[in-house]
Amino acid sequence: MHISSRGSLLLLPLLFSATTFAIAVPEHPHLVTQGQSEIRVAPDMATLSVAVTALKPESRLAKEDVDTKVAALFSSLARLGIGKKDIDSGNVITRPDYTYSKNGGSPTLNGYLAERQISVRLYDLDLLSQTLNKILEQGIQNIQQVSYGRRNEDELRREARLAAITNARSLAEELAQGFGRSLGEVYAIEYQPQGPINPSRHLGAMATMASKEALDASYVQNEIPFTDRVQVVFNLD
Repeated sequence: MHISSRGSLLLLPLLFSATTFAIAVPEHPHLVTQGQSEIRVAPDMATLSVAVTALKPESRLAKEDVDTKVAALFSSLARLGIGKKDIDSGNVITRPDYTYSKNGGSPTLNGYLAERQISVRLYDLDLLSQTLNKILEQGIQNIQQVSYGRRNEDELRREARLAAITNARSLAEELAQGFGRSLGEVYAIEYQPQGPINPSRHLGAMATMASKEALDASYVQNEIPFTDRVQVVFNLD
């Protein structure tokens, strides 16, 4: 894990209008700093998004086929040590599936499509290739993506936020000292939480190939960035 910080800052004389900035600024001499930070860490978990589908002449048959595939998948994953507590599964959705003619004729009913979305949380990344193989072995070809994450995500976000705060104050103190001024009290703070950034790998057509080489190629050890920033207005004494 490594942390980097950077920042931009502005020394604002009285001739600038406060309406130029989104953050509130006083009429007397002041300093605006923006502290930024970034923490990059290796992932320690992954989430696999899978769509289990079946096309059958009847809606009931399509649903039963999906339920059978899902039950077999759960049993197969359990042999890898992945329990139901690490699997989220939605309800089965069924709908008629049509082929539409290009010449505007009546659509042709192909059957009924049943679909169930499954998310599998994997806490041992060394098992990723085996897990993908187990999914494909059940006849489930639609592996949509693999998203990487960290179990201590909240702690890392807090660490990035504190680093951004430290960066903002450090920049302000350095600039004020350089201009022979003293840094006063904080006048205003503007903070907008940064959204989550979870690297993901979209498998696409690769998910339809059961070769081990294709599955191994689908896994890249990404680093996950946790960034934050804060803008602060300081009074100048």
